[in-house]
Amino acid sequence: SLSPALEFGGAMSMERKLELSSVIGFSGTPRNCLLCTRFNEQNYLIHSIGSTLVVKNMDDADDQTFLQGHSDKISCMALHPLDPRILATGQVTHMGYVAPIMVWDLEAKAVVCTLSLHKVQTQALAFSPSGEFLASIGGEDDNNLVVWHVDVENNRGVAICGSPAAQDLALCVAWTHGSDETLITAGNDNLRVWSLDVHARKVQPIDCQMGQYRRCFTALVVSPDDENIYAATETGDVLEVSIREKLFKRIGPKKRIPRKITSAVLDFNGDLVLGSGDALTVFSLKEFKPLASLGPDDISGRVTSLAPSPSGELLVGTDMSNIYAVRYKAGAAGGAVIDTVTLKTTCHYDKVNDIAFPRGYSDLFATCSGADIRLWHMASGSELLRIQVPNLECNCINFNPKGSIIASGWSDGKVRAFGPQSGKLVFVINDAHKLVGLGNASGGIVPTNGVMAVCVTNGGSRLISGGADGQVRVWKLDSSAQVMIASMKEHRGPIYDIKVSADDSSCLSASADGSVIKWSLESFTRTAAVFGATFFTGVCYHPDESQFISCGTDHKITFWDATDMAAVRILEGSEEAALNGLDISSAGGVFFS
Repeated sequence: SLSPALEFGGAMSMERKLELSSVIGFSGTPRNCLLCTRFNEQNYLIHSIGSTLVVKNMDDADDQTFLQGHSDKISCMALHPLDPRILATGQVTHMGYVAPIMVWDLEAKAVVCTLSLHKVQTQALAFSPSGEFLASIGGEDDNNLVVWHVDVENNRGVAICGSPAAQDLALCVAWTHGSDETLITAGNDNLRVWSLDVHARKVQPIDCQMGQYRRCFTALVVSPDDENIYAATETGDVLEVSIREKLFKRIGPKKRIPRKITSAVLDFNGDLVLGSGDALTVFSLKEFKPLASLGPDDISGRVTSLAPSPSGELLVGTDMSNIYAVRYKAGAAGGAVIDTVTLKTTCHYDKVNDIAFPRGYSDLFATCSGADIRLWHMASGSELLRIQVPNLECNCINFNPKGSIIASGWSDGKVRAFGPQSGKLVFVINDAHKLVGLGNASGGIVPTNGVMAVCVTNGGSRLISGGADGQVRVWKLDSSAQVMIASMKEHRGPIYDIKVSADDSSCLSASADGSVIKWSLESFTRTAAVFGATFFTGVCYHPDESQFISCGTDHKITFWDATDMAAVRILEGSEEAALNGLDISSAGGVFFS
């Protein structure tokens, strides 16, 4: 949600940046990008959403901080071992460009310093035990290990030394607990122990002797006594290697953990917790075998992050944008065992295709993404209802005037309506539109299928749908049946948006063929049209219906006269990307794109 900060007065406009008010979401795809910290006697949860760093107070849901400085997706994080306010983050960027590392002061909400050396991606980060040094590994296009001296007090960071991390790809890095002079890197068929000489500004690697074993290592955990490294692998096993002797010791479990291990951390008992494709496994380091596990029934998605919380929980992040809290209880034979698993945060894990509020009601809103329609509570950001139709994609949603149904358009060409309280299917319009779309006028392929836009009239008796086949269809909504009244075909490309006039006498449809058409809902014919060298993606009536506005892939917002369809004003809506949608306030003084 956004704090309103845009006001329009006459022909002149004052533009100010919209400030983030709250966020529902969690980028679960990057590994180990979920952390917990505690400062000022408060517990904080840290995670990323794209290029934005989110710092949430775990005791106060309204206390959220958004730190923006990265130019692209955040790819890795590391927390200072002694100062819980200091955090380092890395990012990905375009081919050939530098991917900077940023060191943040979470209390001051500011960047301490920016470290730029790696190309394309920063793969992994780790602070030394004293926090004086930061080790970073570049992605597959860089693959260098760099050690930085981070001076937090003077807000600066300097690269001390660097070296190619390995002959093959390196994926993770870790320091020993007791020394700033020893660190470990691992990756595809490489596990190395490095010695750092600060005065000579050099790092010297020694390859660990693995015998017959060849593995791709995905996560590293150093034992508390600095004797051993526990290296988790893509093949679902864990190797114990001596740090002092750089020698393989043992491997387990006998029955490998299915779907590769993606993250590992020591829990409160000193056991190893392993996150994999569809499970969470507690692994005993004494017996070198699994003690307990949580499967797909308990955790949805591939585990990508594990973070022990100061409150005694283990937080688990998955690539389906879910965060779970795993609680422990005292075991009968001593130690602690897994007690409960609670879903703490959830959101869509794919692009959000549409968002809709019930008419005249702002406490709830619905979103659709992939096979999901979800209903959210505005104030708390909590999920109230989830509707799923497996193996399909929901392209659009709309409430009827009473708010008693959620109409939705799907990639299989059907319109489905659901009850917003029960989530039960109310009705289905089969074959509302053709399954495969037209493409677009320029000959390219628009990867959209089925029903692309739905709109229920203000009287609630009709539903208008637009499809990837370029047709606009009007349906009569009855308690017993849904009958097509008219089918209007003039568009030659997918229809992205439909808006109805206040008196239900006409509607506007925006299409990828470069046209917005005004239709009569009495004679079901075209009454007017506008054309542009763009794919129109959104259209919206002004409340007094004297004008309407449109947006598209040409980055422009155009004001049109509703009578003679002449362009009144053209604004540059974006400097960087295509515009995907428009909406206007009920008073008509403010619009958003």
